[in-house]
Amino acid sequence: MKKLIIFLFILVAFWGCKEKYISPAISPDTGYLVVDGSINSGAGNTEIILKRTVKLDAPSVVYESRATVSVIGEDNSIFALNETSTGHYMSSSLNLNKAKKYKLHILTSDSKIYESDLVSVRDTPPIDSVSWQYDNNGLQLSVNTHDPSGNTKYYQWDYAETWEYHSPFFNYFNYRQLNTSSGIKYTLEYFDPILITYNSAIYTCWPTENSSTILLGSTVSLTSNKIFLPLTYISKGDVKLSVLYSIKTRQYGLSEGRYNYLQKMKKNTEGTGSVFDAQPSELVGNIHCTTNATEPVIGYVDICTVQESRTFIKNLQVPDWNFVTPCLKTEIPNNIDSITLAHRNFYPAYAAKYSPTGSNILSYYFSTPSCVNCTFFGTNIKPTFWP
Repeated sequence: MKKLIIFLFILVAFWGCKEKYISPAISPDTGYLVVDGSINSGAGNTEIILKRTVKLDAPSVVYESRATVSVIGEDNSIFALNETSTGHYMSSSLNLNKAKKYKLHILTSDSKIYESDLVSVRDTPPIDSVSWQYDNNGLQLSVNTHDPSGNTKYYQWDYAETWEYHSPFFNYFNYRQLNTSSGIKYTLEYFDPILITYNSAIYTCWPTENSSTILLGSTVSLTSNKIFLPLTYISKGDVKLSVLYSIKTRQYGLSEGRYNYLQKMKKNTEGTGSVFDAQPSELVGNIHCTTNATEPVIGYVDICTVQESRTFIKNLQVPDWNFVTPCLKTEIPNNIDSITLAHRNFYPAYAAKYSPTGSNILSYYFSTPSCVNCTFFGTNIKPTFWP
């Protein structure tokens, strides 16, 4: 008992000494500029995202809008990037001259100029394949590549996952508002009163999820210039493989400078969870503020061709995947008061019980909106690449 009291005293003293951490780092009110992205020298999209550093207690990300962003060649050729959404600057096709060097040029709305160093265009070898291995626990996807020329030794990958999703419950009915003497009430009517079919516009959707980790690989220490790297893992029973799944993998050939920069960023963002992890290190990029040489800028620009590969996996290819929807249905009597009450939190699905003659509906099945309407999870517009 005495040892327990001493332990509790130490524990209380430890927690009592906790104080709010105030970072000693001082940043301007507008924050330092953060430049994220790489330049695709080929026919594909180039996207540069401009943001500002924020204080630790800031509620949201601050994007740098209304900037003029362009790629400028050493021959003074200029390729403009247009702001497609706040802080996102894009070009659908640059087709740069591989024999020339280029730099990223940014003019912000407050008339500051930021430029990267001139960098060479790098060729990225094709992706050999994106393979997958299925076992009792789930699905492991991996990327395979090699460079017979030996020119590319540093790589980065990212990916976008898209999958077909079906609402757990069909939706045959819509709410219809009634103005009664006791106030607004609701009843139900068939979505399609003639053919009595379900609302297909909210039954099939296609969610998309982008990779969120920094995936890097190098062949510098390998005897051959070949890489086999895990991309992502899908746990058994995940909704992503409930019907049809697709992953679009992008591969970038990096310079040693950008590779080292991303390695530090990866350690800073993914490996600072305990005192045993590598401590955060300073990120030194190749972008500078030319109007104020002392102002720090976060970012490292590379220029390369981008290789892409798309892989499809059907649910039938992974036997006993065992996806089980977490959705539940609730039976509601067919009367105005019950339906009006259900209107607050539920979507109507389909008829539950009929009268003995089949002419009247006695009750309906309802569920939470996301279990009846797939657009809560993704778009109901079929992607152009979908089979």
